[in-house]
Amino acid sequence: MNRRLYRKLAWTGIKKNKQLYVPYLLSGVVMVMVFYILSFLAASDMVHNLRGGEAMTSLLLCGEWLMGLFSLPFLFYTSTSLMKKRKKEFGLYNILGMNKGNILTCIFWESLMAYGIVAGAGIFFGILFSKAAELGLVNIMEEEANYQIYIEGKSVLTAVVLFAVIYFLIFLNTARQIRYNNPMELLQSGSVGEKPPQGKWVLAAAGIVLTAFAYAWAVRINNPREAMSQVFLIAAIIVVGTYLLFIAGSVFLCKKLQENKHYYYKTAHFVTISSLSYRMKRNGASLASICILATIILAILVTTVGFYTGVDSIIESHYPYDIGITIEAPNGQKSGYGSQYDLEIENKLEEMNVNVSETIGVYEAGLSAYFENGVLDLSVDIYKDAPEEGNVEEWNKYLENFVSVRVLSLEDYNNLCHVTEELGEREVLIAGGVKTNEAKYIRNWDGSEYTVKKVLKQAPKLSGFKLYSGFVDMMLESPTLVVPDMESFWGNFDPSEWLDKNEVLFFWEYDVNLQEERDRQFAIGDAVSQWAQKLSDTKEDQNFTYYSKVERWASLKSLAGGVLFLALVISMIFVFVATLILYYKQISEGYEDQKQFSIMRKIGMTKKEIRRSIHSQMLTVFSLPLMVAGIHLIFAVPGIYQVMKYSILDDKPLLIRVAIISFLLFSVAYSIVYLLTTRTYYRIVNRGANER
Repeated sequence: MNRRLYRKLAWTGIKKNKQLYVPYLLSGVVMVMVFYILSFLAASDMVHNLRGGEAMTSLLLCGEWLMGLFSLPFLFYTSTSLMKKRKKEFGLYNILGMNKGNILTCIFWESLMAYGIVAGAGIFFGILFSKAAELGLVNIMEEEANYQIYIEGKSVLTAVVLFAVIYFLIFLNTARQIRYNNPMELLQSGSVGEKPPQGKWVLAAAGIVLTAFAYAWAVRINNPREAMSQVFLIAAIIVVGTYLLFIAGSVFLCKKLQENKHYYYKTAHFVTISSLSYRMKRNGASLASICILATIILAILVTTVGFYTGVDSIIESHYPYDIGITIEAPNGQKSGYGSQYDLEIENKLEEMNVNVSETIGVYEAGLSAYFENGVLDLSVDIYKDAPEEGNVEEWNKYLENFVSVRVLSLEDYNNLCHVTEELGEREVLIAGGVKTNEAKYIRNWDGSEYTVKKVLKQAPKLSGFKLYSGFVDMMLESPTLVVPDMESFWGNFDPSEWLDKNEVLFFWEYDVNLQEERDRQFAIGDAVSQWAQKLSDTKEDQNFTYYSKVERWASLKSLAGGVLFLALVISMIFVFVATLILYYKQISEGYEDQKQFSIMRKIGMTKKEIRRSIHSQMLTVFSLPLMVAGIHLIFAVPGIYQVMKYSILDDKPLLIRVAIISFLLFSVAYSIVYLLTTRTYYRIVNRGANER
């Protein structure tokens, strides 16, 4: 056979099987396009020069190579689904006189043509949409964009080489299947039913137990540290439980429905249950994969959209003022230190003609304390019974009763909160805690005790305490302890003698609110930052911490926008993957069911009954993954909230709203796929039939 004939046969094979080849080629085009776009953005100078651009570039590089790695198993799956239908055709070629070498040559040309179409179209659309993606990313980050259009040559070369390797591996896999199957096996490859797994009810029960156990575990987590250390294990258990439920559970359910004569022997149900039973394990695995993909998509959307929409509240809670400076007191000086810098900062702002609306200066202390049985103990040795480093479970348990305490004088508290609280001798106030709402007494560093006069709801508006202490875990509760006077409360306390017991820091905090436009605040922030850095360089024994709210907002918004952009890309790819899994599943089953529906028509089944049967089957197939994914999401939201709380966002109502909206939007997209797939399946099973 000459090459021209091979090429002609290959092209004819693609055209004759366009119903299967078009989705296969489309999936490859999308993978190449997305890979190029991510690579283009990772190399973009515009993205790199954004605030937070370095982190964004790193995220995009990770996304680029994750997309490349994901493309291999996904394209293998689509090629396997395609080959399942083509095996009959190749078996017929073999019987008609073509040897396996001729068939492999024909497959090679098909693979080469498919790769050419995929690489060419993928790069073309990647270039076409790359600038739009860049502008979209910059817009999400709320930065200024330029409109220069260009092609990233290195990204083109990387995409071409990577997908050439992937398609060559796909060809080798196809060649292996043809080489080690005889013609009769190829002809009968699509007509062999499946044996149900042994002990199906045991496996189904195991799936229910595992899933219920994971749900109960997820609901019990109320500590962010536990969530971070246990979330992946819980997710793994849910994945295993889901596969057992769908594979063994579907077998068990089909058998039980077949035993129910009143349900089974109805026109719609008879065909549906018979078709599902015919390919039980395959159905279960596909539905479980779709369910897991849907859950991942929803979890990604809830996390990233919640992060992006919560940026403003995150910044407001951590950085309540436009500019903030904290200066650690040298040698643990317990009062007065830092106030001499007020005038310097004010002079610096006056030099720049800055409009200031509010200033505060407050002296504080920070330390970790132990709370149990209504007693807040500042004298405890926090290192005495501490577990070894790296033992997350033991540390979670150990830190359960610890809190991060910031100590203020009564005068500073009244000024900050605009109240007139009073304290008697040996009395204190506590504000802003949850655990410490039950506090009755305070045990000071020297063992002396104070009575908690009142637990206050109003906490002073100050910068996040995690800025100042290296030991304090960011997820410890942070109540404010209000004492009559800082000097008398600390007495002759010497921090250097306490380093082996606890880390106690004394610091001056100076905060400013501005009446300036955002762009102007950037310039002011840069100037004050330079001043603070110079001052820090001259004071080697002190720590200076500085922030500008607008700069922190821009950096976090940039990071959140980049993460959201990447998550949307990944979610769209996963939706596309789930759609193709459903499409290939139903199309291949449509061809398998042609014969059964043909027989049913001959014995009197009407067009209306066929349509009703198909809708019954498709609703079963489509609704189960969506329903289970929704249940998974309900139990995932508490864990997502704890993980987000561990990071920076503490807004559970926001996450719940995002979860509901994400599920509804995903359900709409899923329903569209259902309608399109149902129509295609119906056309296949009725092809060539004499409709009534």
